[in-house]
Order: sequence, then structure tokens, then C-alpha cells
Amino acid sequence: MLKKNLIVAASALALFGGVATPAFAAKKTTISSVKTKYTDKTKSLTLTGKAKGAKTVKISYNGKAVKKAVVSKKGTFKANVKFTGYKNFTLLGQNSKGKTITKAYKLTSDKYATSAPTAVKVDHEKDKGITYTVNTVKGATLNFYYGGKLVKTAKTTKAKKVQVGTGSAYQTTVTFTEKELTGKKGNFEVTAKTKDKKTSQKAKFAITEAGQSESINY
Repeated sequence: MLKKNLIVAASALALFGGVATPAFAAKKTTISSVKTKYTDKTKSLTLTGKAKGAKTVKISYNGKAVKKAVVSKKGTFKANVKFTGYKNFTLLGQNSKGKTITKAYKLTSDKYATSAPTAVKVDHEKDKGITYTVNTVKGATLNFYYGGKLVKTAKTTKAKKVQVGTGSAYQTTVTFTEKELTGKKGNFEVTAKTKDKKTSQKAKFAITEAGQSESINY
């Protein structure tokens, strides 16, 4: 009987090319469902996500390790990281010995920071001022700076959704009167801010001469 079983097993092994196949494949350990929340007051980012099968998650910013988060029994993790700039974060799941067991999860600035606004058109009518047509993201607050000082804040609650290439944006207009433009030349520096995201990097909006109308894109 034993001899018969050995013959059957050998035949089965030969049938599959001499390689014994396990009854089931091991589950892959991956990092997923990553969410972010930026806090302006502390200039820090809260990261949450799943890393089932891992014991810890190593978090690096711009190539430098900044935090190690413990993975719960449910396979979730949470970490708070203080940082400056708009570089990439990299997350790696590790086992109890500190060995990396997942592929790198890259978190780019567009995931945790507001996208910079774009001026698609500027109209400077003599005696009326400049009107900027701006593409931004839904719910953004636009802040205009000149010489490092905040000179105007614009809400975009009435912005209209428009098609931009294969994607979309929310378009609004912002006007500066001639009085507001007195003594100003060159550019405004403009940022956008949305809830739970870091303020965008600065974009430059040209202060054109009266009578000029042009499309611009920074």
C-alpha cells in the first residue's frame, strides 16, 4: 500500500514538471489605503494606512528615514511627521527583524499638498484694472503676495469646473483695481490652500501693462 502511494505521488510530481506546488500561495504583504492630513499649526503630516503582514512601517522623506510606525493587530498604522518642502515620502513594510518585505510605496507632493494655481489669462483694461482667469482645485483659497506681503485673498466657492487636457480644473476670476495696482510691477506670487492639505508652492502671475490682454501659463 505504501509502495502504491509512493508511485502515485511520484507520478503526480512528474506530471507537474518535477516541482511540488503548494496547496495555496502566500499572501503578498503590501502597503495600501494610505491617507494624509496636513496640520498647518504644527507643520506636520498625519499618515494612516494598511500594512497587513508587516510589523512596522519605515517612513522616509527625501531619502532620509524620519519615522517608524508600529502596525496594529488589524494591520493598520498611523504616524505623524514634521517636515518642510515638497519632496517625496517613501513607505516600506518591515518584519520583526527590520527586514523590508514590501515594495516601496511612494507618496508624492500632489497627494499631501494643494496643487499650485495657474493663470490662464490676464486682462488689463485701462482705468479698470487687471482680471486674472485662474485654474485651481475645488474649494481652494487663493492668496496673492507682493514683495513678500499678503495683498489679497480670494475664495473660489463659485469656481466653475472646466476641461483641461485629459483632466479638469476649477476656474475662477480675481480682479485688482488700478488703485490696488499702484506702485506694483513685475509679478504677484500666488498660492492655493485646501482643507487638510499643505499650501501649494508659489506660482507667478504677471502684472501686465494697461491695455494688454494675454494668455499666460506658469
